[in-house]
Amino acid sequence: MMFFETTGQLLKDNNIEISTEISKKLDKRYTSFLNESGLADDTITKWRAQLVVLIGTAVLVQAEANVADQLADWATQTAEGSVQYGVGIDELMLTVRCYRTVIWDYIEKNVEIDSMRPSSVLKVSRIIDAILDQTAQIFSVSYVNYNTKTIKVAQKAFNEVSFPVVALSDQVAILPLIGELNAERANMLLENVLPKCTSLRIEELIIDLSGVPRIDTLAINQLFQLNASLDLTGISTTYTGISPALAIPMVNLGICLNQLNVKGTLKNAISANKIMP
Repeated sequence: MMFFETTGQLLKDNNIEISTEISKKLDKRYTSFLNESGLADDTITKWRAQLVVLIGTAVLVQAEANVADQLADWATQTAEGSVQYGVGIDELMLTVRCYRTVIWDYIEKNVEIDSMRPSSVLKVSRIIDAILDQTAQIFSVSYVNYNTKTIKVAQKAFNEVSFPVVALSDQVAILPLIGELNAERANMLLENVLPKCTSLRIEELIIDLSGVPRIDTLAINQLFQLNASLDLTGISTTYTGISPALAIPMVNLGICLNQLNVKGTLKNAISANKIMP
């Protein structure tokens, strides 16, 4: 019983010192990276010290389950923070191994382990390992989930600004499309362009495709779904910049370009609407 109390209290009482030692042990590149991120040293030290306290508490009560919820919160926040500051998952997992090494080095220096019952030492080891293993697992899952979510949010934001509907007059607006148009981008096109056009109260939208090098079959269908949706709201559509590379797949799908309002160039479309530069 004494070993659990002594070891648990030791970790809790000296959490800052142990955390500081962890910082010293970590790879210099990892430490400098965190410093460059703008996080203060004492902030990082105090944050790591919280985990040391949780480990000490679990050892003291001889049950890692008592700190499970707090541990999950700590590990999740750490993983999400790592994504925000650009820390790699491999570097994050490195800290788990470092915790294990530093904590046991500290225990060995301050507790007469040889005089303790082997079964007690083994149980303390199992508690520490269980907590750090759980931390590593939550790190991994939370990191991947949050990183995936961040990428999707960034991609959505990028797609939204990739479809700028610019008013040329009170009646006419232009949508210049740049880059390859695949099904995913075309779906975002459907979601974003129609609301923008209706809010501008325009009568015609010029869709310029001169910056689109390639368009796939699903994207073509969605592009003309947009055409139909705009038509239902009273907005006519004019296409410009259709290159042979885009015209061929459209024709192969049975789309008759003669039935569309097509102008060879954006300049021609603007001239047809008598919009002054």
